[in-house]
Amino acid sequence: MNISNDSPAVNYVDYFTKQFPKDLAQMAALRDELAVRQGALSAAQDAVKDREAAKAELEAAKAEAAAIKADAKTDRTAAAQELTNAKAAAKKLNDDALAVSDDAVAREKAVAIREKQTAAAEAALAKGQQELAQQQAALAAQTTALEARVKAFQDKVAALSA
Repeated sequence: MNISNDSPAVNYVDYFTKQFPKDLAQMAALRDELAVRQGALSAAQDAVKDREAAKAELEAAKAEAAAIKADAKTDRTAAAQELTNAKAAAKKLNDDALAVSDDAVAREKAVAIREKQTAAAEAALAKGQQELAQQQAALAAQTTALEARVKAFQDKVAALSA
C-alpha cells in the first residue's frame, strides 16, 4: 500500500499537448463506434419488429386463405348440388318428353287403326247399303211381278166367273 503518495505528479502541459489529443481522438472513435453499434442494435430491434409484423400478417393471410378455402369448398359443394339437381331435372324432363313422345306415337297408331277400322266399316256399310238397294230393287221388281200375276190371276178368275 502506498500511503505516502510516492507517485510522480502529473504534468498537465505534457498531458494536454501529447496525450489528450490521442485520448480525445480515441473517445471520438469510441463515440462513432457506439453510434454504429447503437444503429446496429436498433436495426436488429427493427428487424425483430418487422419479423413479428410479418408473422402477424402471415397468420392473418393464412386465416384469410383458410376462410377463402372454406368459402370455396362451400361454393363447390353448393355448385355440385345444383349441378346434380339440374341433371336430375334434365333427366326428368327428357324422360317426360320421351313418355309424351311415346304416348303421341301410341295415340297416332291408335288413331290410324281407328281410321282403318272406320274406313272398313264405311266400306262395309256402303256395300251393305248397295246390297240393300239391290235387294229393295229386286223386291220391288218381285212385288211388281207378283202384283202383275195377281192381277192376271184375278182377271182369269173374273173371266171364268163371268
